[in-house]
Amino acid sequence: MDSIQGQCNDAVRWTDFTTLTELYKPATEAGKRLPMYELADLHFSCQVARELAELEPQAQSAAAWNFEWSKGHFRLDNALLARELMAGLYFRQLLAGRDFAVNAGNIIERQIFSSAKQMQNYVYLVGDTKTREAVVVDAAWDVKGIRRLAAADNMRLVGAVLTHYHFDHTGGTPPPPFDQLGIKVPGIRELAVEDKLPVHVNRNDANTVVNSNGVPSANLNLLDDADVVSVGGVKLKFIHTPGHTPGSQCIYIERPQQDILISGDTLFIGSCGRLDFPDCDVKAMYNSLQKLATLPATTKVYPGHDYGGPHTTIAQEREQGFLKPMAERQWLRMHG
Repeated sequence: MDSIQGQCNDAVRWTDFTTLTELYKPATEAGKRLPMYELADLHFSCQVARELAELEPQAQSAAAWNFEWSKGHFRLDNALLARELMAGLYFRQLLAGRDFAVNAGNIIERQIFSSAKQMQNYVYLVGDTKTREAVVVDAAWDVKGIRRLAAADNMRLVGAVLTHYHFDHTGGTPPPPFDQLGIKVPGIRELAVEDKLPVHVNRNDANTVVNSNGVPSANLNLLDDADVVSVGGVKLKFIHTPGHTPGSQCIYIERPQQDILISGDTLFIGSCGRLDFPDCDVKAMYNSLQKLATLPATTKVYPGHDYGGPHTTIAQEREQGFLKPMAERQWLRMHG
């Protein structure tokens, strides 16, 4: 039993759902012979197999156990669909103050991690489960913690992606008055300089990234609208969505079952990114939202902050959010 349970847990942690499915029958059979209190980890693995494979009739008996879980090796909410993951997509949504930027080791880290939790930033790991390659999207606040999470999933970071240049998504020097504290927020500079990773950024935000973060320009891969970056067999298509910043961009991943959009600070649940900073452009944001509204309705949207939940869909934002049809003059009047 210990061997089966250990193999199941490793398969879940590494998102190796082919192996997990193969282990499913012996795992459920072993589970039937165990006392109820010993089934926790095994049941979690079986539930993952049920949700992600949907192949084995024994899953019904696993579901009938109805355990409550206080923790798990892998958050189902951070996965998409079984077929997506089994087809090779690795996708994790990480929340500052919950998944990283925790357990500070010194006073400065405590200050940084406290701010990270207040900002409620999401960081994403996206890659290929077959090649074990991944990029990190909007790495800031706790680079060491993000590295550890990728390594724990047996993934190798091969690049960093930015949705825009603001410090809570890139690290570097915080805005006034916090810049007077002399604290630098860890972020893409560490990934570029220490790990020698390329940084994929829209060319309109590139100069600010170099000046504010100290990222060598040689590490930058300058992107334009509709450019594609491949991570193993997973293709990331970039959609230029200026408004919040001149170089804001979203990441679009086409999948057989449900497309994915990482929207940064362009689109939130029921709202959009702030438009009161010096280089914001209200009209450009209107045009960007109009562009996103043309994406397939089922597209799952993952925002840059936890402002109301972990994800939404294009359909939901068309009905209730900032993708609802609106005349440009009404939009401009609303944002003064």
